[in-house]
Amino acid sequence: MNKFLSFIVTLFSMTFLFSQEVEIKKWNFSSEKNPKIQAIKIPHTWNAIDAFDDEPGYWRGKGTYTTTVNITTIKKVHYIHFNGVNQQTKVWINGSYAGQHKGGYTAFDIDISSYVKQGTNKITVEVDNTNNETIPPLEADFTFYGGIYRSVYLCEEETTHFKKSNGADAIKIDALLDNDWQGELQLKGAISNKNKQLLNPKVRLNIKDATNKLIATIEKNVGAEFNLNVKLKNPLLWSPQTPNLYNVELNLLDVNGKILDIYHQKIGFRKFEATTSGFNLNGKPIKLIGVNRHQDFEGMGNAVPIQKQIQDLVMIKNMGSNFLRLAHYPQDKAVYKAADSLGLILWSEIPVVNNVPINANYSEYKENCIQMQKEHIDQNYNHPSLIFVGYMNEIFLRMYFDRPEDEIKQKIIKNTVDLAQTLEDLTRKEAPNHITVMAIHGNQIYNEAKIANLPMVLGWNLYQGWYSGQIQDLGVFLDEENKKYPNRPLIISEYGVDADKRLHNSDPKKMDFSEEYQFKYHPGYYQQLKDRPYVIGMTAWNFADFGSELRGNPIPHVNQKGLVNFDRSPKNIYYWYKAILKPEEKLSQFFKDLPSHISDSPKKKIIIISNQKVFFKVNDSEKIELQENTGLIETWINLKEGSNNLSLYDEFGKLQDSTNLIYQKPDLSKSNTLAINFGTENYFIDDKNQIWIPYNQQSLLKVLGTVQNVNSSSNIKNTTNDPIYQSSISNVEKITAELPKGDYEITLLFSLLKKDKSLVYELNSKKKDTNMVLSNQNIKINGKPIKIEKLNPFDKTDCTITIKVEKDLNIETVNETEKITISGIKIKRLF
Repeated sequence: MNKFLSFIVTLFSMTFLFSQEVEIKKWNFSSEKNPKIQAIKIPHTWNAIDAFDDEPGYWRGKGTYTTTVNITTIKKVHYIHFNGVNQQTKVWINGSYAGQHKGGYTAFDIDISSYVKQGTNKITVEVDNTNNETIPPLEADFTFYGGIYRSVYLCEEETTHFKKSNGADAIKIDALLDNDWQGELQLKGAISNKNKQLLNPKVRLNIKDATNKLIATIEKNVGAEFNLNVKLKNPLLWSPQTPNLYNVELNLLDVNGKILDIYHQKIGFRKFEATTSGFNLNGKPIKLIGVNRHQDFEGMGNAVPIQKQIQDLVMIKNMGSNFLRLAHYPQDKAVYKAADSLGLILWSEIPVVNNVPINANYSEYKENCIQMQKEHIDQNYNHPSLIFVGYMNEIFLRMYFDRPEDEIKQKIIKNTVDLAQTLEDLTRKEAPNHITVMAIHGNQIYNEAKIANLPMVLGWNLYQGWYSGQIQDLGVFLDEENKKYPNRPLIISEYGVDADKRLHNSDPKKMDFSEEYQFKYHPGYYQQLKDRPYVIGMTAWNFADFGSELRGNPIPHVNQKGLVNFDRSPKNIYYWYKAILKPEEKLSQFFKDLPSHISDSPKKKIIIISNQKVFFKVNDSEKIELQENTGLIETWINLKEGSNNLSLYDEFGKLQDSTNLIYQKPDLSKSNTLAINFGTENYFIDDKNQIWIPYNQQSLLKVLGTVQNVNSSSNIKNTTNDPIYQSSISNVEKITAELPKGDYEITLLFSLLKKDKSLVYELNSKKKDTNMVLSNQNIKINGKPIKIEKLNPFDKTDCTITIKVEKDLNIETVNETEKITISGIKIKRLF
């Protein structure tokens, strides 16, 4: 990864604007919820903690930021540049209202020239992330953190300068290639020259190569708007393999040649097209394979230092990706710069997600969408990495989930198609030489409404094998779509499954949240897509786990479909992608599993990630030769009790990886603790590193009764070990075990599960009516009574007692007509 880091230093050391820019980091903050003033630093959000606690919802309201800045002269133009504030912003300077902005994911400028004085000036910023039916997104499967979560700058300009438009300098650059692969740079710009204070303004354009050598220059007098064209012979081309960049420097000069303003931008020459035969870049076919990315980070919400965000892109590139979808909103400007330097093709979009209003709010909502797309394009147009420009994601999802009456449905379709057509036309006009794109979910309503015909490329968000169907259903669906619409290039814009690093299963199944199922799912999708040329690309959902407050999941309020965890530690699947996408870098390693195998059976599945022929040894046995298939090897071995050493070698005998695996039988004569989880087939390792084994992996404990499994993926309160309590068994008459004579500590685990709340993004999943199954339970353990108090839904409780066992452990109800509902049991032998 280090080979990619050098560009980061350049990225943060370059001065991109001639104007004086001072970052404003220190502020005072208070909110409607907590009026107490506290000192904070930008980036900041007020939802980094409450969006992940046990209380439903997270606070959405108004927060106020104040600070002071020093202005040395009022003869120049001053403005405040905000890189991102969620979601509505109002600004006051010295008590006077200076302006506002709507939308949480694009940058904007507030001109404060008329309100500043020489010396100390007070800035007050009111930020509101209250739900607003006129500002997208209205709802989505991610958390809408409030606050000033990206950097803020005080900027000073000469009275004549390059014009500001939609949060950026009003300069658009196209680096084009003709049929002979010769380059032409076309630049359009505008100057702010109030009252024609500067007569005969002049601009000078310098183009320099990567070594800063001047290779072309042009100088001319211009008006308020201007166009410049420069031809370059045999330019080095930009691509993921060779992200060659040129430096554009545009100077604004007065009559004496004094520089009044400077604009810098890195550009790259490339030519591309998307067809049903594939995606071509610079005349060569390329399969677009990558990930989606959300911007938040564990413990930080969306207030993530830019260095950490750039490290995300380094990890994505280092995995072998050539493609990145910025879902579902424009991201920090430094992300686009990093993609330019690293060689990542970008799909960037505005957050028009799930639904469009049909009431009186629609007109203002539409105008805000239009403005948002203008800002999105103007701020990012010049980046060579930006090829796909989007504007909608799964926009009929809420309608399909709610199933409104036909009259309402037709209004939704009418408004949505109207908005889509408007944004498509706008995007084609404002972003020529780019590809328009839209992402939709797996339903025919998009074809029926003909909204799917609008973009140049259509993205399908498909989850066969997770929310519905089986993994192999993907190819069938795609072929049917291609048969119906043979001239439509497709991208699989989302696919993925939730996976928790604490959950493991040698026989993984849909919706079990194990890393092993994630390992089954992704290779299955890759195999089906790589040989279908009309599918020009695929972006896994998601690069990293991210905050989604509505979700339950093994880690509540987190969408766990990431290839890496919320803290960016890689899951096993990250290394599999690296193995297949970078075959030139030889990689062989064991799938990271639990440190111990606890089971009646010594048989254990071993998974190896490899892009080369390997052999391995178990406890220095004879070598076992293995051949990889699409980066994956699976084999079964028999373990001996105790420690087992596994060593992995390449075909030349060089050690690639090794691990130590403990095998122990669930036998309390040989270990002092046994933890058993009911209602699941997953192994789970808790926050104290205790491994909980599923009931079916042991024969020591026996359960009597017509047992039923009860499962949920909802948040269990007052625990971080949710998976233990998210599964239970009910209708239990008795639990018995034959134990060695001795004293034991017995802990019984209970939770009250009920029918899961249906969520809009799980519309294809069939929820079983899981009734509340736990009321008052009077239980006795070897005749010693314990009482389980009534719980509220999704609460849990643990009951621990110490008993003496002569031979058998017996857990039963005091009243023989009652039944037991239980999540788990931990048996600890004291001596």
